[in-house]
Amino acid sequence: MKRKTKRLLARLLALVMVLSLCEITLGQSKPVKAAVGLQNPTTNENGVTTWDCIYFGNYYQSNSSTKEPIKWRVLSVNGNDAFLLADQNLDAKPYNEEDTDVTWATCTLRTWLNDTFLNTAFTSAEQVAIKNTTVVNDDNPYYDTEGGENTTDKVYLLSIAEASNTAYGFNGEFNTSSNTREAKNTAYAKECGAWETYEGNGCWWLRSPGDNSRSASDVYSGGYGDDTGGTVDIDGGAVRPALHLNLSSSTLWSYAGKVTSEGGGGSSQETPKPAATEPPVVSDRDE
Repeated sequence: MKRKTKRLLARLLALVMVLSLCEITLGQSKPVKAAVGLQNPTTNENGVTTWDCIYFGNYYQSNSSTKEPIKWRVLSVNGNDAFLLADQNLDAKPYNEEDTDVTWATCTLRTWLNDTFLNTAFTSAEQVAIKNTTVVNDDNPYYDTEGGENTTDKVYLLSIAEASNTAYGFNGEFNTSSNTREAKNTAYAKECGAWETYEGNGCWWLRSPGDNSRSASDVYSGGYGDDTGGTVDIDGGAVRPALHLNLSSSTLWSYAGKVTSEGGGGSSQETPKPAATEPPVVSDRDE
């Protein structure tokens, strides 16, 4: 009887050891979020920029019925703060619904981004992780058109200065074509009326004013910075959001590989997309 008991105990001990080894091996195979060190953009001697990317939030992209993870380019990272720009144009909206004198502070696109888009694309927890950013609205540097009051936004658009900032990976000359500024439209953005070339690159709004108070600057499909801009109520302009994310909320985002400016609109070396989720549409924004 004692021999049988000893044999049974020995077998149980061996089984426990095997299971422990399996658990250790499986644990080592899991990706560790903390091991992913996001980097600032780099530009090589040939002018090709490489951006790190992350997935954060979900929005309609392939169609108008299913949300998919949004891919963002990391324009800069400083500690737990990441300045992000959507990898693709996500929607199409006029800068302002009416043809009238307007600034970023008063335009309908700003309202849409910080209400409808914010609540559609991000859960309550994700909204908390998006920082409130003091957005500086400089005058148009070429025509001195007034930029209006500074704003505090969760989601916003780039300015002329930001879209030509080499630290963010862009060509430093705004009034020139550059694939560092090219962006492809999603199928959903195209469905919503976004203009595009045969390559699928779109024309996306900036928040800076154009050559007068009824126009807003933009980036043409070839990555050309348009300082004169388009009439604020014109259809076809694509929306390419930007935001600041608190990276310490590490369960809310995941690494998405790298993209480069080579090939127009960004060529991709990415990790598989995480499973899409459906954020609830909430009535009140988290501050």
